[in-house]
Amino acid sequence: MKDLSEEKQKLIKDLIKNKKFHQLEFEVNSLLLDRRSSFLLNLLGVCKISKIPTSKKELNESLDLFKEAYLKDKTSTDALFNYAEISTRLFKYGEAKDLLIEYLDINKYDYKANLALAKIHFYLANMDECLNNYKKIIDNNEANSKMWAAFLFTTNYTYKYNQKEYLNFCNKFADKLKKFDDKDLKSFQYEKNPKKLRVGFFSADLRTHSVTKFIEETLKILKQNNFEIIAFSNNNLGSDDLTTERLKEIFHEWYDIIKLSDLEVINLIRDKKINMLFDLTGYSTGNRCEIFKNKSAPLQISWCGYCNSSGIKEMDYLIADQNLIKKEEESNYSEKIIRLPKIWNSHFLISSKIEVNELPAIKNKFITFGSFNNYGKLSDDAIETWSKILKNNNSKLILKSSVHDHQLVRDNIMSKFKKNGIEENKIIFMERLKSNEEHLKLYNKIDISLDTFPFCGATTTFESLWMGVPTITLSGKIFNSKFGVSINENLNLNNFIAKDKSDYIEKTNLVSSDLNNLTKIRKSLRSLVMDSALFDNKNLGLNLGKILKDKWNTFSKLNKNL
Repeated sequence: MKDLSEEKQKLIKDLIKNKKFHQLEFEVNSLLLDRRSSFLLNLLGVCKISKIPTSKKELNESLDLFKEAYLKDKTSTDALFNYAEISTRLFKYGEAKDLLIEYLDINKYDYKANLALAKIHFYLANMDECLNNYKKIIDNNEANSKMWAAFLFTTNYTYKYNQKEYLNFCNKFADKLKKFDDKDLKSFQYEKNPKKLRVGFFSADLRTHSVTKFIEETLKILKQNNFEIIAFSNNNLGSDDLTTERLKEIFHEWYDIIKLSDLEVINLIRDKKINMLFDLTGYSTGNRCEIFKNKSAPLQISWCGYCNSSGIKEMDYLIADQNLIKKEEESNYSEKIIRLPKIWNSHFLISSKIEVNELPAIKNKFITFGSFNNYGKLSDDAIETWSKILKNNNSKLILKSSVHDHQLVRDNIMSKFKKNGIEENKIIFMERLKSNEEHLKLYNKIDISLDTFPFCGATTTFESLWMGVPTITLSGKIFNSKFGVSINENLNLNNFIAKDKSDYIEKTNLVSSDLNNLTKIRKSLRSLVMDSALFDNKNLGLNLGKILKDKWNTFSKLNKNL
């Protein structure tokens, strides 16, 4: 900028201030004819991405400009961070990752570089590395609420931190959450002895999402059994879909809160006389933790969307079952534990029109394993263990992810298998499918599903079992590492539950060697799951309703003066 005439400097500043990016682009292009300086290259890239709307062509052009700008002058950090940002938007961040690592090797710490690198590592399923970058920001006291939540969410994917360490992080974050002054908060309006309990549900995922597959039928049961159910939807603008419209027909009341401030949401919930408020989001995307920190409802309950402790002392309960959290494990959670009688969740019934086929191994003459969990759950420990299984026989492994499915992450996962001695012909990556029916039919290619760890599958395990494919799971030490345990326990499939990685390998080899037994299981699994708690929405809803009424009665008796 300083190399330009004062007149040009003033013109550029005015154009930026007035957001006249088309005219600015023309001016910068004319200046670049004389000299392709780092400053001008970066500015031209900014012009291209600042247009509304921005085309993919312009995004790609800006990517090249930011890269050229940074390579011309490696003190131009704006160009580097712009390059990293657009790289992630275009899923072309391989080289951006290397440049950021090189930059941090020299500069040791930089907020923007660590944040950009954390995002890239998350998309590449390098969860330990992602946590390292977030932790550096946290240690330098520069993490905002959104970043803290991303860090806490990501800890679920690895063994890097144990539950005690995780809960300590949660407590630190909870202490940083804003507490509003009482004078700004409306008083609670709830009725102590209502004819119908008013139960609120906060979520950022009231749309086609795995969460709605578990709550939709349960909501209907609650509605039928004298509960008034109210939605507080934090769905992103434009993300509502047919599932959203269906849910709106179930809820008695529906409030879109995405545009409201936390204070406005808290006062809205209090004003609507909510007795109990469910958090279906936790630390996943779209969270609004201050809503719960400031006690929007007399009783607050975490369920379904985030299966771990929040560390927020104002969150009263966490819903689990007897297989997920034992009595002696309760100290690992800040909430009191509600245990549903059999299973913590039930899935809505999947279409019976999609038939279960013959065991693929009969025709293939080899075992086909599969995992349709998102690639972020493919931890280094899981890949190492699966590699040992794949080495033992002429088997193959099919992988498919519902999120972050692009070539860079596939290449990264494949490189991890190669490090463990597995050749490319053993791993089959499947494309993400738009149709859920086509997705379910892919299970007809699989003999045995391999559950991820430490973050186990939930939706994928329900789907797999519905399609006649049993799932080998590894029992962990916390809620979200024992989904598979609870599911298989409810089906008496104990021989598909491993106590450690060696047992996981041994059990997988054992069940995959008996094709007759696998055939029997495949033919009987759908009937078995239909008669189990896995799809028994009615009983789960009735049990949950009874528990909620009991909890409210206890609360009312203990708080007579409120």
